[in-house]
Amino acid sequence: MNRGYVYTSEVRPAESGLDVLAYHVLRFQKRTADDWRASIGAGDVRVNGEVADLAHVLSPGDTVTYHRAPWREPDAPTMFGVAWEDEHVLVAEKPAGLQVLPAGPYFEKTLFHLVRVSAPDRAQASPIHRLGRGTSGLILVGKTEIARVSLARQFRERTPTKTYFALVEGCALPDSCHARHPIGDVAHGPMRLHVARAGGKPSLTRVRVLRRDRELDRTLVAAQPITGRPDQIRIHLAALGAPIVGDPLFGPGGTAKSDVPPGTGGYHLHAAGIGFVHPATGARIKLRSLPAWMPG
Repeated sequence: MNRGYVYTSEVRPAESGLDVLAYHVLRFQKRTADDWRASIGAGDVRVNGEVADLAHVLSPGDTVTYHRAPWREPDAPTMFGVAWEDEHVLVAEKPAGLQVLPAGPYFEKTLFHLVRVSAPDRAQASPIHRLGRGTSGLILVGKTEIARVSLARQFRERTPTKTYFALVEGCALPDSCHARHPIGDVAHGPMRLHVARAGGKPSLTRVRVLRRDRELDRTLVAAQPITGRPDQIRIHLAALGAPIVGDPLFGPGGTAKSDVPPGTGGYHLHAAGIGFVHPATGARIKLRSLPAWMPG
């Protein structure tokens, strides 16, 4: 069991006049009205520090807290590697299977939490970008405010360089190519999922073949995402007719298999290279990492 968590939100002007139940149903839609009714009835929700009932009417600026009791998180790695670190920046090596940010059933078994409790000078650290739960490799973490602000700006401006290694099915990819399939979200069970589809956002990934294994009918590629759509590399490689080996979700055309939930891992994708400008010194930092599954 983890230690539970307190979720905090502030009532916005447009939410004034809502009762506590209506507020939670409107704002936090991943839980049902019945779920919220039970939590409020159990005294797990407070307004300005006082236990709230279902009919309590909210005002702008009210602080609302939901006290989630300890729960058992699914199995996940609880260790991460360090590729590089100084007082401002940590470049972590995330193992496959570890979620980056708290969401759903994961809180303490996330890179965010594990980094923060690993050392006193990492207590305010935050990942600057994300990797899929099943993706391994390098991820930037800002330890200080100057680092978080600078690195976030660099990512908004798309100046950091990122290279991924992927082992894909088949040997038909050209030596180099560009995937330009637009990516948009669609309904996938109770959630929404990004896929390749007409009308999606413009997306671009550069792909270069590193090695072909014709005996196993597999290819090792380097992929550089120029845009930053969710699951972009997995989607684009599948759309090119070369889905990542072990990918249970994305199939031909870059669309999703209907019977597989998002977040399922087991695929061969690794964040192998990252380059960025150091937020304090201005030096250009470049780092490399090799996946455990990479063919010899």
